[in-house]
Amino acid sequence: MANICKICMKRANEWDGGSLVEHVRLAHGDEPASVEQVYPELEAEVFDESPPDDSARNHSGTPGTDGAGATGGPSGTEQPTDDLMDSSYGKKWFLIGVGGAGNNILDAILLRRETLEENNERRARIWNGGLAGYGPLNTNVSELEQTYYAQEEKEYSRHDLLSNCIIGQGKHDYAGAGYRWDIGKDLVEADFADGGNPFRERWDLKPQTIQDSQAIMFVHSVTKGTGCGSTPVLAEKVRNEVLEDDFVVPKPLFSSIVIPSKGTEYSEFGGRAKVNGVVGLARASRTVDAIIPFDNNRLEDAQADIRPRIDRLEEYNPPQYREINRPLVAFLEAFTMSSVPQFLDRDANMSIKGDVFDPADSFRPVQDKYERDPDGEFTPAVILAPVLGRSRASSFDESKLEILVRNALFQNKLAEFDPTTAWGGTFLVYGPEEKMEEVTEFVSDGTLSSIIADEQFLDAESVSGIEAVDVHVKQLVTPYLDDVYLWGTLWNPEMPSLEEMYDHARTLKQEGNTQQAENVRDAWEHVEALFSCLGRENMG
Repeated sequence: MANICKICMKRANEWDGGSLVEHVRLAHGDEPASVEQVYPELEAEVFDESPPDDSARNHSGTPGTDGAGATGGPSGTEQPTDDLMDSSYGKKWFLIGVGGAGNNILDAILLRRETLEENNERRARIWNGGLAGYGPLNTNVSELEQTYYAQEEKEYSRHDLLSNCIIGQGKHDYAGAGYRWDIGKDLVEADFADGGNPFRERWDLKPQTIQDSQAIMFVHSVTKGTGCGSTPVLAEKVRNEVLEDDFVVPKPLFSSIVIPSKGTEYSEFGGRAKVNGVVGLARASRTVDAIIPFDNNRLEDAQADIRPRIDRLEEYNPPQYREINRPLVAFLEAFTMSSVPQFLDRDANMSIKGDVFDPADSFRPVQDKYERDPDGEFTPAVILAPVLGRSRASSFDESKLEILVRNALFQNKLAEFDPTTAWGGTFLVYGPEEKMEEVTEFVSDGTLSSIIADEQFLDAESVSGIEAVDVHVKQLVTPYLDDVYLWGTLWNPEMPSLEEMYDHARTLKQEGNTQQAENVRDAWEHVEALFSCLGRENMG
């Protein structure tokens, strides 16, 4: 994309210089770290020549401000600048795609960002303002070689991938972990043996950028060995080896987990997929704060209106995952957008406006509802069941909002769950300004919250005991959209697909006499801790 500067996202007709090199030299000559990261191939050419003269600067001597500095806006508040877009500090996610499924999802996100950029859509800055950093990890070098990240984002050779993206370097033949989660676990532990730290020594996952982000998001499946086995160890190592240990509040860690489809993995691999699913979820629940489970069956059934355009996806995602990754990316795009309105655009009429809720807002209210257990070894991760609905209505009243809620909680829920068993939920309603003017009234007076809490949806009034079912609703005005969307996560509901996996694993634990059964017994403490929190009857 030589016609777009990847540092400031300006197109060629907006550049200070005629060529990309001239533009980078003039506009970003004082940002060597950004140039080195984004345009390493141009670094020598940019900095070998003399720096731009004063004519390329404003009267304050500071590039890119109006003479009053970064806080020179009319209200004295900080205005979005290219420096904010360049810096990783305070951006929402550091995204880590683990295993084949995680690598594919990361590719889909990067291709979505490229699609928005190529079409000159300002919404590309949702991702540029939301991603502090990202990278794939895998035990299978062939899967890595096929990714957009390797081929186009980094132009990596196989040797480069072994250094920058492989789990268990020098400890195996790089052909994957099969369906053995214990092998995935052992391989990532081998990377850290004898004081090793691949985060600092070789992986593309740079500690400083991880520290700069608001939260870390792992994306992976729980069907095979790498995503299921490696991710919990990686989360633990991020917590202990990378993040600051003097924070009063620890940085949030999330897992977006793809759970198997009955029509594919279940029929082909039977009980193995069920066992890996239970063990992967349970082990992850010990090391991350929140788990967002995506059910392949539900992703397949999601309506076309939440399948965003992602050009060239067919070049990099296997056929069976192309369509199901689109609604997953749409959900993560909305989650990312919710905390980066300040990065979207300098012009007020072109920016996202409204409420900001950051990663911890989605799970910390739920943790407060857990039974207090001073002797508990750990608090299990919160399960956040994902939904995303869309309304094409030209005007809104209570009836139209009820249809939107129904669309989100039933037609377009992205995991199978019973909303009447959830502990509550967090929701974000967003759309264009002219439609949100009407919707805002229903958010402000509590109408939308009441609809979501109604007996046909969350059935909030049916709860017994002291704790209440809480519904949190935020709102955003989002330019360049024609319709209104409702994004949400429901807390710790009962999930039939998880219960089926749990029942199978429990039978294996009780009756099995195999290594797989023994592995399940070893992880059962974590399994029970997680599953004992699902369903409203378990709300403290």
